[in-house]
Amino acid sequence: MSGSSPSQGWQPLQASSLAEMLADDEDIEDVTLLAEHQVPGWLQRLDVPPHWQLIDFPDSAEPSLTRMAVRGPLGNGEWQAADTISVFAYTGWPAFYDVFQSADRTLRGLNAAGIAVRVLPVPPVQRTAAIRSIGSAAIGERNVWVEQTHYVAGSEQPQASRLIVHTILVEATSRPRFAEDVNRLSNAVYQGFVGTLANECSNG
Repeated sequence: MSGSSPSQGWQPLQASSLAEMLADDEDIEDVTLLAEHQVPGWLQRLDVPPHWQLIDFPDSAEPSLTRMAVRGPLGNGEWQAADTISVFAYTGWPAFYDVFQSADRTLRGLNAAGIAVRVLPVPPVQRTAAIRSIGSAAIGERNVWVEQTHYVAGSEQPQASRLIVHTILVEATSRPRFAEDVNRLSNAVYQGFVGTLANECSNG
């Protein structure tokens, strides 16, 4: 179900430090946020768990997200949980060291507590990586648990490299209740990315 455009009162993380790093990298060019109709088909086909609603972005706006879904309206334009996906196209590819070092910069910038970073297993395709960081931070007046996963797929073709930034934010007190939803949302993007790489391996 689609919902109205997000209220100014609800401000999820709308940027990734890794995306900013790509934009500042002299070896990376043409970093561009893709609209929903421009992203890979498997991402367009992702659904959301029951009771979540997709947010519509105004045509006149310049969204910093490709997709946003929310759950648990609080009645003041804010939500108990949000799921956001941003997909960037660019030319070139970053070094794995830079990707790993930048993966938790957003959380560190929020002075998050309990930050943990891990590399997720992916098929052996050159210039690819999946790195997940988690932590808890005060966002506005709320204590929020944050999971941010960066999926990187480099290409030698112009504007064919991709960065997928998948962020889940859950109000800390609601986290146990939404644990199943978080797992479903996380696994859907991860399995889609891994499945795409596996197909490349089998076709290569």
